[in-house]
This record gives sequence, structure tokens and C-alpha cells, in this order.
Amino acid sequence: MATTAGTKTAPTPIVISFWLWVVSAVLSVISGVTAAMSAGTVAEAAAEQSASGGVLSSSVLLISTAVGAFIVGALHVLFAFFMLRGRNWARIVLTVVGILSVLGSITGLIALNPLSFIFVIVTVVAIVQMYVPAAREYFAANKR
Repeated sequence: MATTAGTKTAPTPIVISFWLWVVSAVLSVISGVTAAMSAGTVAEAAAEQSASGGVLSSSVLLISTAVGAFIVGALHVLFAFFMLRGRNWARIVLTVVGILSVLGSITGLIALNPLSFIFVIVTVVAIVQMYVPAAREYFAANKR
């Protein structure tokens, strides 16, 4: 998938990064929905809400977590499209979000969660691909 930004076609590292961000978004959604569906998480959150006087049904928690995961995944893809078009601000946003996501995956890495390993590798490679020389030239050529 090659796209143009202005008059320049996106180089291969940017296209690779774009698709890795899409994969990262999908993995993030899968991880969020899986975490929401785990019985322990739902039970702990419901018990915590009950103890504090609030009422929270497990289905509300599941739905809100799943919707949140889809929104975050959609934002990843949206920013990736802007990055593919040569917008440097989108590259910066994806870098910050990617680093924070990797830091947030530390517990999954410690627990030897294979999904966390794949997510971290995909995210780190997506970030690196946005900063290789060909990518830097692409963003410099598309400055507005």
C-alpha cells in the first residue's frame, strides 16, 4: 500500500510502520477485551464497587472496557493514517502512545504473557520504522 503525501510516495518503512500500528491496535483491542472478560477482573472490580457503596454490574464493566479498547484501537489507526500521509505530529503522538503502551505492558511481560510479548515487539518495531533515515526524509519533505 503506497500513498502519497503532497508529491512524495510514502517509503517502505512508513508503510511497514503503518501496518504494524494496525496490528498493534488489533492486539490492544484483543488484550482489552480478554482482560475485561476474565472472571477475576470482573469479580474484583464488582466487589470493590460494592464495598465502596457503588453498584457496578459485571456486564457494565465488560461493555465499558470493550468499548474503551475499541476506541483506543480506532485512535491508533487514525493516527497511523495521518502518519502514513506524512504528518509529523501524528508520528510524535504515536511515539508517545507507543512508549506508554510498552511501559504499561511490563506486568504482562513479567507474567510471561505471549500477547504482551508480541504487542511490545510490534509496537517497538513500528516506532523504530518511523525514525529510520528514509522516514525522516519523508516527514521533512512533507512539512507544512
